[in-house]
Amino acid sequence: MKKIKFEYRITLLYLLIGGLWIIFSDKFLLTISSDQELLTELQTYKGWFYVATTSVLLFLLLKSHLKKLRKAESEAKKSNELKTSFLQNISHEIRTPMNSIIGFSDILNSQKFNEKEANQFLAIIRNSSNQLLYIVNQLLDISMIESGNVKVYDNSFTLNSMIDEINAAFSPLVKESIKFEVKKGLSDDKSYIITDAGKLRQVIMNLLSNANKYTASGSIKLSYVLEDEMLKFAVEDSGIGISPDKKAFIFQRFQKAHDEQKETYDGVGLGLSICYGNVKLLKGDIGFSSAIGKGSTFNFRIPYSPASR
Repeated sequence: MKKIKFEYRITLLYLLIGGLWIIFSDKFLLTISSDQELLTELQTYKGWFYVATTSVLLFLLLKSHLKKLRKAESEAKKSNELKTSFLQNISHEIRTPMNSIIGFSDILNSQKFNEKEANQFLAIIRNSSNQLLYIVNQLLDISMIESGNVKVYDNSFTLNSMIDEINAAFSPLVKESIKFEVKKGLSDDKSYIITDAGKLRQVIMNLLSNANKYTASGSIKLSYVLEDEMLKFAVEDSGIGISPDKKAFIFQRFQKAHDEQKETYDGVGLGLSICYGNVKLLKGDIGFSSAIGKGSTFNFRIPYSPASR
């Protein structure tokens, strides 16, 4: 059934209330008195009462409706700003690896190089291709999360083994000036759990990748503990930190804590929003604490569901 527009509903409501008021108020006045002079005076008061009452009601209705319209306008404006920011970010992030891929492919195709030089150029092309694929995958992930088309696939695995695998995969990527630590909070037998391993791994890797990006030297630590039947994970770093004014929207899509430093810190601002979406899908919560120049600590929790062997 098609919904009646707001202006038509207000007009119909006003006419209905007015008609009912005239009919029933006149009948009520006739039961009070038959004096025409008194009835005329009461009719005047009755008219002013109706005008005053309907004016107040109309004002409240319009105020409520305008509040919704202004909120929608503000959200539309914000969405448009996000879209502009996204297009700027994504064009920069895609153009950089594409230029490398096209440029070095043309060089390899037009000139003769020895095997060492050719392998160096191929490595650059491969790395740029992986970077481009990573951006596309992030866009697909956030699109699936926001459309509600992502499914949670619970499976049993040993959390400690996953942490070891992440350690092995991430350690070579850590800058030489950074000490990377891992601390496991459960024994191997108690870390045999049931949850979506793929989403959990993605959250941890995204947080570690961010920590490595924004930390020039110092330390990065990955840890987890069992607390109140929840697995609490933490990724701590000694990086540049996040300013207080950025905290309110840090988990929103296309937002970056250091957007003013695009040339230094690449990325389209989707990593943390994907983390937020995946943690929510795992029925958990996520948050962080940070101080400028002193680093950040991202914490997230998911339910502890031990699996039987």
